[in-house]
Amino acid sequence: MNKKLTLAAISGAAAMAFAQGAVNPTFLWDGTVDTQGQVETGSTETETSGYWYEYTDKDNDGASHFTWPSDVTANEYDNFFGPLIEAYQGIKGSVALEDGYEYPFAGLGFNIWSGAQEGVDITAWGGICLTYQSTTNFAIELGVEDEATVTEYNNYKTAVSKNTAVQTLDFPWAKFKQESGWGVTVAQATVLAKTSAIKLKFSGSAGTGGDFLIQKVGSNGMCSGNNNAIKSVASASSVKAQLSGRVLSFQGFSSAKAEVINLQGQVVKSATVSSAMDLSSLDAGVYMVRVAGKNVSFAQKIVLE
Repeated sequence: MNKKLTLAAISGAAAMAFAQGAVNPTFLWDGTVDTQGQVETGSTETETSGYWYEYTDKDNDGASHFTWPSDVTANEYDNFFGPLIEAYQGIKGSVALEDGYEYPFAGLGFNIWSGAQEGVDITAWGGICLTYQSTTNFAIELGVEDEATVTEYNNYKTAVSKNTAVQTLDFPWAKFKQESGWGVTVAQATVLAKTSAIKLKFSGSAGTGGDFLIQKVGSNGMCSGNNNAIKSVASASSVKAQLSGRVLSFQGFSSAKAEVINLQGQVVKSATVSSAMDLSSLDAGVYMVRVAGKNVSFAQKIVLE
């Protein structure tokens, strides 16, 4: 059975009809709670955006492949990743890189805006966070719109080291680089302004591979389990914030504007604060708090229970 999630094929003409908007300034996909196999990025094209899919080197005559748990099958909508994630609290499987193509690869990915893979500006994400475990190295790659001509497939990516224990890491945009000696050299700002997909790519020598579990993917800082402490962007700053129940307390500044943003990118509470902010009116869930003022600028995820 083909366990790749089939996305709707959209022609170039149909893609032009999309009323493309903006992605959320932050996002978090959490495999411990997801049952649909879909990443919510803020796209309005929810029928084809955000769904996890697999890709391999088979179109290059390669034989690299994934092996998934045998107790999981696709649902009635031909969605395999939803049931897999629900069963294993994330994307769990094994990858094998095989002969047939000179540069074996296999990967997982999701389209940010739609199945048409048009590019959107993801600069505000600041990078990508990841919670995972893996017995083999892989990379986070930024799939760019029309990569055949924009980068000639030499996309920006960052290395992710193997680790047999579940760990959470942040990969700011500064860590994403192109390889030298091939493809087209493109300014990172250009790529971030037209990124179409986020990919987790396994590549290397034929005969290698390993086991993995992908548990969370998000914008920079959103995967962290440190939900109560808010850290200043400037490490030398004396600004402090602490969440106690539904009251967010601040120290280190006299007055600043604070915004609370939900995972859909909506500002759900905004106020000028000096010492505390009452969040009792908000629903339980994950939020991003941003504070900005004179000599003050920081942001961090919080969880209201």
